Parts: sequence; structure tokens; C-alpha cells
Amino acid sequence: MTRFKKIVLSLASGLMLFSAGMAGAQALEPVRFGVDAYTTGSQIWVAKEKGFFEKEGIDAQITTFATGVEAIDALLIGRADMAVGLDFPIVSRIQGGKLTVLAGIFHSKPGFHKLVVSSDIKDAKDLVGKKIGIATGTAQHLITMKYLDENGISEDKVEIVGFTSLLEIVASLRSGRIDAAFVWADGTEKSTDGGNHYVLTDDAAAKRNSSAYIAAQTEFVEKHPDLTVATLRALNAASQFIAANKDEAAALIAKNTRAPRDTVRDLLNYNEFALALTDYERAGFKEVADFLAKTKSQAVTFDTGVNPKYLKEAAPDLVKLGN
Repeated sequence: MTRFKKIVLSLASGLMLFSAGMAGAQALEPVRFGVDAYTTGSQIWVAKEKGFFEKEGIDAQITTFATGVEAIDALLIGRADMAVGLDFPIVSRIQGGKLTVLAGIFHSKPGFHKLVVSSDIKDAKDLVGKKIGIATGTAQHLITMKYLDENGISEDKVEIVGFTSLLEIVASLRSGRIDAAFVWADGTEKSTDGGNHYVLTDDAAAKRNSSAYIAAQTEFVEKHPDLTVATLRALNAASQFIAANKDEAAALIAKNTRAPRDTVRDLLNYNEFALALTDYERAGFKEVADFLAKTKSQAVTFDTGVNPKYLKEAAPDLVKLGN
């Protein structure tokens, strides 16, 4: 073989490899995800890091927001195709048909939220007349109201102060602007550091377990049903990986959220990561909807806000809804 032929064959081989690579890259379909800065996006980070999205032909483009509420709001204004959020913000934003809930994505076990109070508060009854911080429109908001109700304290007996982030709540506790608030993640340590506040109890006292959902723009899922099903398959694979490899999963999540690895590993213990649509999700959805019915003019129901057909196609055994 002449030197010229070798050069031609080498160039042709390189061109074929380049073309194959381009074809592979072009085969990936973009899906824009919104997650918060903590662990609600755990399956999304793990699916990206472990190649589950790529295996399903998905180019995952992930944006981190300060809270899950902001991630869900990103769906409403077209900045994301799918997002993860706790039940309260999703149910409260589902009116109008712009959002479709695809599946439950994890359950929060009791203990995720801690009630941090100033040192002069010794019991729930001492909250009367105090300023209590809430993350407005979040699961923490509902937990706070449920805790007060469980302890016979009506809303007009306390002063509710609304915030938009955990950071604001922690800063307000430390400065004395508020007397108590349910906090979570590293907010617990930051709130109690200094000795002027302590943890009175946790969200088990509110007698409510929160669920989180993966939701999508309705327009997106109607236009891309196969891509929606593929996304759920990838997230299901990620859920199974997290359950079997919590230490490695915590490292992958921490790398992307920049949260301390030990904090993430601890948070994984408070959440059960698994896709599902069962009567557990339906009951939790109804509880939030009933709470919102007191202030919303239009009723929200599980059957109008949740579409199980995509999860049925992705993983039929995960849909177990009674009549």
C-alpha cells in the first residue's frame, strides 16, 4: 500500500468515526430539568452522572434553583420542561392545566423538618403570641400550620412571617426577628449554633409525611410522550441505584449541589427515593388540596392533576391506584 493510500484510508476512517460520533450526539434529545440546591433532585443528578439519561437518548440540562418552589415556577414560565417539588407547591400551582404530575419521586420520612425555637420557648403552648417563620407556599408552610392545629393554636394567636428561602429563615431566627420556625438540612445546625435556640421537636409532631413529585409542562409531555416515558425509565434506574448505593449516590449529589457530602448522606436517610403512584400519593395530594381549598377558588384533585399513563408505560408495576 502506497503512503498516499494509507493517508486516504486514515482520513476516511477518521471521518467515519467523527460521523458516528456526531450521529450519536445528535440522537440525544434535550430535556431541561429544574431542581433545588438540596436533595429533591437526587435522582436527576444520579441519572446524569451514571449515564442513565444518555442510555435513554436524553441530553439532561439541569438548572439549580434556591428552592423547589422556584423550580416548579420555572415550568410555568417555560424555563424548564420538568421539575421536582414537594406536594404543597406543586398542588398549589396545578390549576390551569399548565402542569402535569408524572409520578411521585420520593417520600419524606418524619424528622426532615426540625422546629427550632428561642430558648424561652419550652412547650408548644409558649408559641402563642410569638413570631413564627414560614417558607411561603412550601411543604414547610403546611407542616407549620398542621403543627399549630395539632396543638390547638389558631393562626390568629401567633404572628406568621413569610420568607422565600431557608437562608432568610435562618438569618431571621439568629437575629431575633422571629421566635420559631421549622428548618431543614444544614439550616438546623446554623440556627442552633450560638446557644440561643434549640430544636423543640420535628415534623413528626405535625402528623404529616410529605411526598415529592416529578412534574412537567403539559405542553411538553403532549408533544414528547416517548421522551417523557424515557425520562421516567432513567429516573427509575437512578432510584434503584440510590437505594443500593447511598454512599456513592451522596458523593455524586454533593458534587453537583456543592452541599457537604455528610449532610447529603444524612438527608438521604430522611427520604425514600422511588417512583410511584399509589393511594399513598393520592391521600397526601388530597390533604394538600383540602388545605388549599380554604383559600383557592378552584378545586384541585388528584385525578385532574396527575396523569399516570407515562409511568404506566415506563414501569407498569409502580402504578397501584385503587378505585
